[in-house]
Amino acid sequence: MPNPIRFIPTGPAGFLTAAGAPLATAELISGQPVGLDHAWYEQGTVKAGIWRSCGYTEFYESYPCDEFMVVLEGEVTVENESFSATYKAGDSFLIPKGFRGFWRQPGDMLKYYMIVS
Repeated sequence: MPNPIRFIPTGPAGFLTAAGAPLATAELISGQPVGLDHAWYEQGTVKAGIWRSCGYTEFYESYPCDEFMVVLEGEVTVENESFSATYKAGDSFLIPKGFRGFWRQPGDMLKYYMIVS
């Protein structure tokens, strides 16, 4: 039987200080995202963990999953022709599968995430 998993805001040992790697993006508009992803849980269509990256902007023609996020540090603006919202440390939000629009991250960001694909 599985047990609850504690999410630590600094990630696993060394997560915040480890060298980052180039991150995959949708259509990259600007910047060059470098960061890390650590999944604390991955089972079937669900994945949950902590993620960090430097700033960048990308465009999604169709967001590939439902993703719930909690911003721990930094900020991001998610927008399209009919919607714009900026999420900062302490904010939680969900991007639904199929969302079409921009992810505009002006600087470093750290977040918890839960993805359902």
